[in-house]
Amino acid sequence: MDGKRFLGDVTAGLTVSFAAISLGAAFGAMSGRGAFAGMIGAAVIPIIASTFGGTRLQASGPTAPMTAVSALTVAFAYDNFPEKALAEQFITLVFLLNAVCLLVAGAVRLGKLISYVPNVVILGFMNGIALLIWKDQFVKVLAINGKPIMEGGIVLNIILALITFGMIYGIVWVLKKLNIRKQIRSLISGVLWSIIIMTGISLALGLSLERIQLGNTIGSLTEFGAMLANYFPSEILQQRYIIMAIPFALQLTLLAYLDSLLTALIIDRMTREKSNLNRELVAQGLANGMSGIFQGIPGAQATIRSVLLIKEGAQTRLAGVLIGLFALLSILLFKDYLALVPAAVFVGVLLKAGLDVFDKDFPTYYLQYQWFNSPVRNIQLLFIIYTTVITVLIDLNIAVLTGTAFFYISKYFWKVQDVESDFEQISEAEGELITG
Repeated sequence: MDGKRFLGDVTAGLTVSFAAISLGAAFGAMSGRGAFAGMIGAAVIPIIASTFGGTRLQASGPTAPMTAVSALTVAFAYDNFPEKALAEQFITLVFLLNAVCLLVAGAVRLGKLISYVPNVVILGFMNGIALLIWKDQFVKVLAINGKPIMEGGIVLNIILALITFGMIYGIVWVLKKLNIRKQIRSLISGVLWSIIIMTGISLALGLSLERIQLGNTIGSLTEFGAMLANYFPSEILQQRYIIMAIPFALQLTLLAYLDSLLTALIIDRMTREKSNLNRELVAQGLANGMSGIFQGIPGAQATIRSVLLIKEGAQTRLAGVLIGLFALLSILLFKDYLALVPAAVFVGVLLKAGLDVFDKDFPTYYLQYQWFNSPVRNIQLLFIIYTTVITVLIDLNIAVLTGTAFFYISKYFWKVQDVESDFEQISEAEGELITG
């Protein structure tokens, strides 16, 4: 590898690692397994997925949709297993079953099925995931549904969350107004610096606030090894527990499938290459399995981070691997400082993550171009709303399967048309600048 290509990979990998580690910690906190679990996923997943994946240039790791289901898994485990070791074993079992499902999907060549999922269904279920993320954050910060009031009180935590949310966008806006060179600007993550600034302010003012829970961390290699052995699903590897775990594993598999393969198609359009979708599924299975074994959370190809990686000049697979290596270095050096971050700051980060997931283009164009006068557009909107509602109220697997079935039935009998795929490309291009 020549020096120029290597430097491009290092710069791109370092840039994206800032977003990866900060979002990984936020997603880990949201999952209920602890911020450290998200950081493990942010380190382990990109190393394996970039090495073995079917998309040459990619950034994989914990994502908002995957984390929403991981949170349901963790909550279910701790509600049904009073002993922590058994609860953690059940969580690990779910994550390993997800890995197995992805490996099987790749082995039997299910990658091609991605082309049959209608865009109206994809937009609807992504909106549903965004609403679930927002719901979880509002329940936490407003102390509803029996949740305890966060230390510092409801008002103060709401203020911190909203300031963090606005600061993520404000930092990017200020940097552009100051005409700072793009090469320097790309190294300044709005998410990361919002976390650092808000944490510093809270400490300087001596605010009594609820701080981030790291969860299971590395004390020493011996302790970490003992924890991995204790939480590996050995005692819980029984038929009845496997049956309990399968629904959660299937939801994670569907999300990893959609997240990863849709991202692969977007990256293919940017690079004019063709991903091996089945190989990508196998790689994501290996990555999620290893993350689960090391007590991390699962993930997938992250669209915005993958786009950013290419925009920053990535040339080879090494760029994606370096994301994980830089994240791993951050864990070793800075994990103790993470415990100083106010929980409300991560609430603001996750509100922004939900906004990234939510589709803003279709409703914008629907109103801007008066699509409500078009029967075709109104039917598309109904499919989006249907999938969104079923995702939130019932189950995302049911939402995608029934939404897809209804779409093709309607297409056969009434010539219903799908929404253009360009909406996804526009949405990702806009979001990339903020997360970077």
